[in-house]
Amino acid sequence: MNFPLYIAQRYLKSKSGNNIINIVTLLACLGVIAGTTALFIVLSVFSGIKDFSLSILDVNTPDIRILPLQGKTFVPSDDIKDVIFKSSKTITYTQILEERAFFKNEDKEAIAYIKGVDSLFTKVISIDSLLMVGEWFSPLSTNSCITDYKLAKELELNVYTDQLKTFVPKPGKGYISNPRNAFRNIQPQIVGVVSNQNQDSNQYVYVPLVLSQKLLGKKNNEVSYIDIKTADINTTFNYLKTNLPNHKIVLREELNSSFYKILNSEKLIAYLVSLLVVVMVLSNTSGTIIMVIVDKKKDINTLLNMGASIKAVRQIFSIYGFLLNIIGMIIGLALGVCIIYLQISFELIMITPTIAYPVSFEWQNIWIVCFTIVVFGALASLLASGRISKKYLTK
Repeated sequence: MNFPLYIAQRYLKSKSGNNIINIVTLLACLGVIAGTTALFIVLSVFSGIKDFSLSILDVNTPDIRILPLQGKTFVPSDDIKDVIFKSSKTITYTQILEERAFFKNEDKEAIAYIKGVDSLFTKVISIDSLLMVGEWFSPLSTNSCITDYKLAKELELNVYTDQLKTFVPKPGKGYISNPRNAFRNIQPQIVGVVSNQNQDSNQYVYVPLVLSQKLLGKKNNEVSYIDIKTADINTTFNYLKTNLPNHKIVLREELNSSFYKILNSEKLIAYLVSLLVVVMVLSNTSGTIIMVIVDKKKDINTLLNMGASIKAVRQIFSIYGFLLNIIGMIIGLALGVCIIYLQISFELIMITPTIAYPVSFEWQNIWIVCFTIVVFGALASLLASGRISKKYLTK
């Protein structure tokens, strides 16, 4: 053990003859404990909120999406399907046709998206788990639809009893001579309503793929995009990117890039706000070191007379403050981990009677807390110990 470390840990272990110094040191350590615990809990809460939000978003977002490079639709060839199957052993894909449409129920009107889906849609997108009323239409259904809650409420739709009048304009040029012939229309039977837990503001009506192709005047195999679910996302993405150069391959994060940015920004802002509190707490360490320096002035002169340098004496009190912060950090982290564990295991704090306040334990948060306390604690200790000088000691 080197000389500065030996003296520093002796000062930390032994009580001062001045009781005020002991109290201030204890308060400084408690402040570091409280700041560390608070920082870890804040980061864990925002990690939990992020996981909770993404779990809702993942219900209606695929792992990977294949889009056409040009145009709004394309016809998946057998070669494309072969590439998809070769990309991963654990892969499921669904073909989807999507377009804006005009919806009407008696005197109520709305514009939303009609989404034609095939029989594998619910294997890739677990939207059926969000059904509030009714049931998902069967693979053999040709004239059924599922609406989301907002649209159903806006149009005052009733499940099983109402048919949803759906219109899309026919493509063409020039003026419309007869408005009745300007639109294609269908009237699917409403068999279910899903809750609106997705993060975007778009409203959707889900219909069988064949029915949407008929409404939009598309070919039997023409789709807007292909959604993919796989256990090996990165490998599948890279394989598709390499072997389908004429298509746009998009990951889940890119489909919801704005939402991911918001979540990350919220956690960053929470960290910065908590950091201000931690810095204020660590400034108490500086004050404590200065008071200890004043209390140990005679000891410092003794050490200098024994041959110790000013640099070595500064190192003693820098290490003293560093050890004080490390002890507070370890205790604070242990306390924070216990609180998070209790919330995860026993759901002590509830948002609703059925939903616990979301928290998440991540090692990344521990490293962030350790880095913050060590770096800013070391700076506070260095600034305080830097006050030791020959001029000060000769006063």
